[in-house]
Amino acid sequence: MSLMKKFTHGGNIYKVAKEYGMEEEKILDFSANINPLGPSPLAVESIINNLSLQQCYPDPDYCELRNEISKYLNVASDYIIVGNGATELIYLFFRSMRPRKVLIPVPTFSEYERAARLAGCEICYLPLNEEDGFSLSPQRLVQNLEGVSALVLCNPNNPTGVVLPRNEVEEVVKFCNRRGILVLIDEAFMEFVHEMDCLTAIDLLDEFRNVMVVRAFTKFFGMPGVRLGYGITKSAEILEGIRSFKEPWSVNVLAAVAGVAALKDEDYIQKSKAIIQRERKYLLEELSKIGWLKPFETKANFILIKILDENISSSDLRMKLFPHGILIRDASNFVGLSDRFIRVAVKDRRSNDILISALKRCREETQ
Repeated sequence: MSLMKKFTHGGNIYKVAKEYGMEEEKILDFSANINPLGPSPLAVESIINNLSLQQCYPDPDYCELRNEISKYLNVASDYIIVGNGATELIYLFFRSMRPRKVLIPVPTFSEYERAARLAGCEICYLPLNEEDGFSLSPQRLVQNLEGVSALVLCNPNNPTGVVLPRNEVEEVVKFCNRRGILVLIDEAFMEFVHEMDCLTAIDLLDEFRNVMVVRAFTKFFGMPGVRLGYGITKSAEILEGIRSFKEPWSVNVLAAVAGVAALKDEDYIQKSKAIIQRERKYLLEELSKIGWLKPFETKANFILIKILDENISSSDLRMKLFPHGILIRDASNFVGLSDRFIRVAVKDRRSNDILISALKRCREETQ
């Protein structure tokens, strides 16, 4: 697999629209796992009301934003660092800490590997087994940490939607702490999980200084174009390392005010959790009724699906859905997955019904 293909992501409606003569606004994008409600109305209003701030530099310390994140997480603002999306902080983590050898359970988000490779790290994969529903056993994980300098955990994992329980995360973190292994935990999708408060690793930061947790406003808060994320760690070494490499003003003023407003929008937060919980259950049930597809259980806002029909590949199915105005994620470029896997986002009921109907017609069209 070429590096270009390996690090390709979902959500590129611009390329699809250009290649297939489609209007961007008419593409129903199931390839990007974004909150179907869109951004918080308060965030949108805040951007509009603060357009005049474009003539000012951002606060280099992002005090107001960090204070709002602090209240949202119940973590002191001193331990919070903001970035141009969580991706910037992931890259800075590897660039500043430079772990020699990094263990990455796969399939997972490809930018961990890219960031680590660019920092000169050696990469080791830990393949997750389809037979086990792509679950990750802490015992198996610990057994593969010999000689490792850093571990990456995506929780819930993308693209599988599997969550590692908090007690198991703690078991792994404790083992890593005793051996001086850094742990980067990506919780970009944690807010979609119904039992989030019982599963997040943020509470572990009080005890362990070898851990950094990253989150973003991209997925749950529906603002991928704003580019805003944050990291939380109580390790002075990690914080100082990242700050020493971080470029100034990487978060623009409008992103900062939008983030503050979004975190205050409790009504939006509760509605977002409710729609995902309801529609995830519905979409899983409907997909399970399509005999040639096998959806995997998920705790996130997306569903990994295996195509059981040997005559249809993931790229075939992606192409067949274009005439229906639907874009799905061909998951074949995830390390550990074949061309029999796709991923779809959980959207609103109308959109989910359009997808289900189109999938049924796709099979009929090939017979």
